[in-house]
Amino acid sequence: MTIVWFVIWLIADNVGGSEPLHADPVNAWLATLILAVALDLSRAGGLPQRGEVS
Repeated sequence: MTIVWFVIWLIADNVGGSEPLHADPVNAWLATLILAVALDLSRAGGLPQRGEVS
């Protein structure tokens, strides 16, 4: 998901106006990046390992 976000941001940054990632205050692009990373990390932590028997 984070890679998809990066590709979308890269295209939007090159096609539209230049939109840097600002952390003070957090702009919409950085907020969606934080959300994408959080979703990726929460998904990775919640899945059991392959071959693990409960």
